[in-house]
Amino acid sequence: MPYSTVAELPDNVKSLPAHAKEIYMKAFNAAFEQYKDRGKQREALAHATAWTAVKTKYKQDENDNWVAKEAASDLSDDNKSDEITSVEPEKMKEVITYEPIEALRNTYQEIIQEAGKRNASLDAARIKKIVELCQELLSSEGEVDTKVIKKVTKEAAEVLTLIKEQPVMKIEDGQKFPSGAYVYVPDTDKPSGWQLRIWETPDLKATKKQVKIAALYLSNGGYSGKHANIAREKLSEVKRRLRSEYLNLEMDDLPKWITETETRERILNFTPLTEAKYEKRRAQVIVIKPGFNASEDRYYPAEMLKRDYKVFEGMKMYADHPTEEEDKARPERSITDWVATLKEVTCDENGVVTGIAEVIVEWLNEKLTALRDKGMLNEMGISINAVGSATKSTIDGKETLVIEKLVACRSVDFVTEPGAGGIVTFYESDRRYDVDLIELSTLREKRPDLVKSIEANVRAEITKEVKKAMENEEKITELEGQVTTLTAENTDLKTKMTEVEKAKAKAEAQATIKEAVDQAELPNAAKERIVERFKDAETADGIEEAIKSEVDYIAKLAEAGKVKGLGQTKTNPEKDKADLRESFKKLHPEWTDAQIDTAVTGR
Repeated sequence: MPYSTVAELPDNVKSLPAHAKEIYMKAFNAAFEQYKDRGKQREALAHATAWTAVKTKYKQDENDNWVAKEAASDLSDDNKSDEITSVEPEKMKEVITYEPIEALRNTYQEIIQEAGKRNASLDAARIKKIVELCQELLSSEGEVDTKVIKKVTKEAAEVLTLIKEQPVMKIEDGQKFPSGAYVYVPDTDKPSGWQLRIWETPDLKATKKQVKIAALYLSNGGYSGKHANIAREKLSEVKRRLRSEYLNLEMDDLPKWITETETRERILNFTPLTEAKYEKRRAQVIVIKPGFNASEDRYYPAEMLKRDYKVFEGMKMYADHPTEEEDKARPERSITDWVATLKEVTCDENGVVTGIAEVIVEWLNEKLTALRDKGMLNEMGISINAVGSATKSTIDGKETLVIEKLVACRSVDFVTEPGAGGIVTFYESDRRYDVDLIELSTLREKRPDLVKSIEANVRAEITKEVKKAMENEEKITELEGQVTTLTAENTDLKTKMTEVEKAKAKAEAQATIKEAVDQAELPNAAKERIVERFKDAETADGIEEAIKSEVDYIAKLAEAGKVKGLGQTKTNPEKDKADLRESFKKLHPEWTDAQIDTAVTGR
C-alpha cells in the first residue's frame, strides 16, 4: 500500500536521513502506481525503485551510514576551459561523459519526486517505461554511449513536463484526492501535510459523514484517538471552513469545539460600476466580491457567497440612501426612490456575485447611458444593505470580522462613490438600521433612549424565560415522580404475576403426581412416601421413575424373603422385620425412624 507519512515506512528505511526518507516514500508511491499490473511483484518492484531513487542522492560511507553525495562541479564559462585542460588526456573522456549522466540522474530524481508527490496516473505506461530505462542506465556498471544518455534524458524531460501538468493528489483509503478535498492545506505542493478530508470519495465530494469525521479530529478525544496537527494561526480559519460545510450540507448538530462567538452584523459594502455593462435599461453589475472590504474590517469568504448569494435576488434598488429623518419616518423606503430591481443574480466559481439591474425609471436610464458614453461609470456604484452573522478572526494577519452567513438583504442602492477609501461614509454606517447589529458604544451615544428600551425588553424576555424554565423544571420533577411510582407498580405487578404462575404450575404438577401415585400398584405406605417426597415439586418430572423404582424395590424384597428347595421354611418374623428395617435405612438414609417403621409394617 502507498505510504501517507514517513512514519509508516519499513524499519530498515527509517534509519535514513529525513530527506532520504521523503525521497523513498515519494518514489515508492509513484512506482507502486506504475507497477499496478505486476501482481505479486508490484510491491517488491516499488521498493527497488525507491532504493534506486535514494541512491541517486545518497551513499553509504565506510561506517555504513547514509550521507548525501557531493554535488557535481558546475563549471562556469570563465574557468571551464582551464579546468578541462588541466585533466590528463586519458581522463578527458570521463569528464565529458559525466555531465550527461548527471543530467539524466537529476531528471530521473525529479520524475520520481514529482510522480510520488502528484500520484501521477496520466499516461502511466509511458512514465513506467522511462523510469525503468533510467534505472537501467543509472545502474549500469559499463560505459554507456553519450548519445543514448542524451536521448533518454530528452524523453525523461518530456515525461517530467507531463507529470508536472497533473494536479497534486493525495492517496487516502486507496483513492486519490485533490487539495480541494481537505480543509487544511498548508502547502498545495505537499500532500503529506493535507489534513481533515471532507470528501468521502472523489465522486461524492463533501458528505455529512466525512465532515463530521473531520470535525472530530479537532475534539478533545479526537477521531479514533487521533488528532489533527493544525498550526495555531490557522486553527480559526479551519474551524470557519468546517462551520461553512455544516451550513452547506444543512447540518444542525454543529459541534461546540468548532464554534466561535457569533455576532449579527450589518453589512454595508460599496462596489463601483466600473466593470458594469449597461445597455437597454439593463445593467450587469457586480454586487459583491469575496475577500476584504475596503476598510478590511469585514471579510467575505468565497464559499459563503457561493452559498448565500440568493439573498440578493429580487432586491429593490433605490436611488441614494435615505436621510436619517427619512429613515425614521419611513423605514420601508419610498416608492418614488425605487429605480430598479436586481435580477438574475449568480455567483461564479471564484465567489463573485453579479446580477442584472432592471432599470424602471427614465431619468436613471439617461444618467447611466451618459456615464457609460463618457467613461464615467466609476463615478457611481451600488451599495448593499444586508444582515449577516460574523465571528472575529485573523485573516492574512489582520484582525477582522468574517461574515459566515448572509441572513437577509434589505436593499441594494445606487450611490455616488464615497470618498473614504471606497467604503460607505461613517454617516451611513452610524445610522439606525438593525439596532442589534450596531456597536453598543455607538448606540449608547447616539440613541440612549433606544438602548434603555432594548435593555428593558431583554430583561422582560429573560424574566419570562426564567419563569418558563422554572415551570418546566417543576413539571419535570412531577413527571419523574410519576415515572418512579409507575416503575415500582410495574415491578410489583410483575412479581405478583410470577408468583401466580408458579402457584398454578405447582398445583397442576401436584395433581398429576397424585393421579400417578393413586394408579400405581403399591402399598399405601409406599404411596405416602412418594407423595411426601414430591410434596414441594413444581413439576411432575421424575414421578414415573420414582414409582417404577418403588415397585421394583418391593418386588426384590418380596423375592428375597422366600427360601427355595428346603421344604417348609421356618420363619422368624422379628428377624425379618429387623432385616427389612436395615434395608430401608440403607436405601433411604434420609428417612426418620417413624417413616422406616411405617414402611416395614406397611401401614
